[in-house]
Amino acid sequence: MSELELSSRYINERIVDDALVRDARQLTLELGLPLPSAAAAAHLTFLAAATGASTIIEIGTGAGVLTHAVWRGAPGATITCIDAEPEYLGHARRLLVSAGARGASLRFITGHPQDVLPRMTEGGYDLVVIGGDVAHIGAHLQHGLRLIRPGGTIVALGALNGGKVASPARRDALTSGLRALYAEFDLQDDLRLSLLPLDGGILQLTKLR
Repeated sequence: MSELELSSRYINERIVDDALVRDARQLTLELGLPLPSAAAAAHLTFLAAATGASTIIEIGTGAGVLTHAVWRGAPGATITCIDAEPEYLGHARRLLVSAGARGASLRFITGHPQDVLPRMTEGGYDLVVIGGDVAHIGAHLQHGLRLIRPGGTIVALGALNGGKVASPARRDALTSGLRALYAEFDLQDDLRLSLLPLDGGILQLTKLR
């Protein structure tokens, strides 16, 4: 086992989920949805806390594992969850309320994100979390840049398309499009971009002004 694999195992094994999160993880698997690693969830908790986010949008809730992670980092924030599947939103709501979240601070919007996001308040959010289908990451990132305030941050899971973005041999439209988009972000002096090799790639993008 490589040092990277050992480190990954160590990081994930040292994180102990409570019973609610363990149940949500099991439900995620049963629904056939991508399961965030414990390390990725812990990173989102840290990021929500470190940014002091008070207004958050999550795009693609799954069974609520990442929603819970974000809430743990910013328990006083208003969190808006957007998903096309009302069943998934229901699971996320039950998880957060069971964990102690205030219902008044949670908003759950059923609808395809590409239809809902254009209606959200421009510059009204501190943190945008993008999960769900990797095919829509590019479009969601563009919406996210409109939605976050100056100093706000976007986080996208699966942003390296499972490692394909790192392989020059991969030239499909989605992968090539993501490469081009990240290169464009690098050229914008009001943006700062970071990529981490977790969960198919975690992108972090902060708007300076």
